[in-house]
Amino acid sequence: MSVLFTAVEVITMAVEAEINGLAFYQAMASKAKDEQARNIFAFLAEEEAEHKNTFQALLVDFAPISMSHTDEAEYHNYLNAFVSTRIFNSDVSIDALVQNITSDVEAVDIAIQTEKDSILFYYELREQVQSEGRKNINEIIKEEKTHLARLAQLREALVKRQG
Repeated sequence: MSVLFTAVEVITMAVEAEINGLAFYQAMASKAKDEQARNIFAFLAEEEAEHKNTFQALLVDFAPISMSHTDEAEYHNYLNAFVSTRIFNSDVSIDALVQNITSDVEAVDIAIQTEKDSILFYYELREQVQSEGRKNINEIIKEEKTHLARLAQLREALVKRQG
């Protein structure tokens, strides 16, 4: 049996992901050995807090897009599969995740995967909200892409410094 999500539940998942991302980036900012990594993780933590607020604001005025029954079923099946594989899903302990990270590069790799997951998730979320919400989500997608690029550059710099 598949789990079906309402659009409000999807936005709530986005809020949860941002809260978990905030906790992850704060923990990594304090744990990182490399100063550049610390600074980027601290910046990303601030961004996650802003995104959380944006999604919480969307919940107040949320008006879902209506879909056909077939489209809705396909969307829910896709979303269920996606949510179950996210790094920052509700079953993940951020503390345990952070404790198992042994290097800044490993932390950046997790962050890169999380940003990729977020971009894909937010593209899907964007299709489920009215135009006002889409504008906000487009801005978050743009920022997540910037985060991904920064993290990729950081990873490259860390690898160069290590070897």
